[in-house]
Amino acid sequence: MGIDGTLLEYGFKQHAFEFGNLKSDKVVIFIGGLGDRFATVPYLVPLSNALNKIGWSLIQIEFSSSSIGWGTGSLARDHSEITKLVKFLKSEDGGSRKKVGLMGHSTGCQNTMYYLSKAEGDENYVDVDFGILQASVSDREAAGELMERETIDKGNALAKKYIDEGRSDELMPYNYTLNFFGAPVNAYRWYSLFSKRGDDDFFSSDLEDDDFKLTFGKVDKPLLTLYSGSDEYVPESVDKELLMSRFKAATKPGIWSPYSKIIEGGKHNLGEGSKETAVDDCLVSVCKLLENL
Repeated sequence: MGIDGTLLEYGFKQHAFEFGNLKSDKVVIFIGGLGDRFATVPYLVPLSNALNKIGWSLIQIEFSSSSIGWGTGSLARDHSEITKLVKFLKSEDGGSRKKVGLMGHSTGCQNTMYYLSKAEGDENYVDVDFGILQASVSDREAAGELMERETIDKGNALAKKYIDEGRSDELMPYNYTLNFFGAPVNAYRWYSLFSKRGDDDFFSSDLEDDDFKLTFGKVDKPLLTLYSGSDEYVPESVDKELLMSRFKAATKPGIWSPYSKIIEGGKHNLGEGSKETAVDDCLVSVCKLLENL
């Protein structure tokens, strides 16, 4: 199936795809999760159609971490490339866009939160207008659903050893990575994803409230959180309602969007196996956020 849109080059061999033909000056930048590429998240075309109806464009970024590149990357590297796209879109070459916000799916939620809460002192920082989190799961907890606990613990110990020896970029042995989306993963990214309070550990249910205050508590833009109610990467032991309430409690007054919700029956990417209403529930909340900015 073909998808209408425009391929944008925001840097040397760096591209983003603008869905549809609207080319609005109000833009949602979509950031996929581990392994995602252009249009691999199934609700993007319906999302673009819904956004176009209220005068917004949807643009998905392709960056070095797309496809299997995430295993040798970092949130800091992703941030520099997302910043470059935001700067491009606000420039004359990129269409002089007036409003720009971020929508992350899965690990893209970490990218979104990093941009909104961890970019202090970045001299290249470019302001955005809001953040949206869809399927803000813990990769650390998700790994426990895909790998044996012993494998994770031994992998963390080996990754920490490599890091302490100055070998952060060295790839982990294949027997550690074969069950987690099939990508080569270096010691740094393994430890970032799978150790408690690693650089990627934003959403784990066993973090303290003070941890969430260092992330959610630093966001000063409207934040919409859409947690998938039947997410296959969330352990059954996680109380989603409680976790969402803790995220909300950590944010500053007026930041947490009232349209945040748990999407009933929604699988991780709201795709196959989800309740029929899951995608519409997501789209309605996103559009309400944007209409009330």
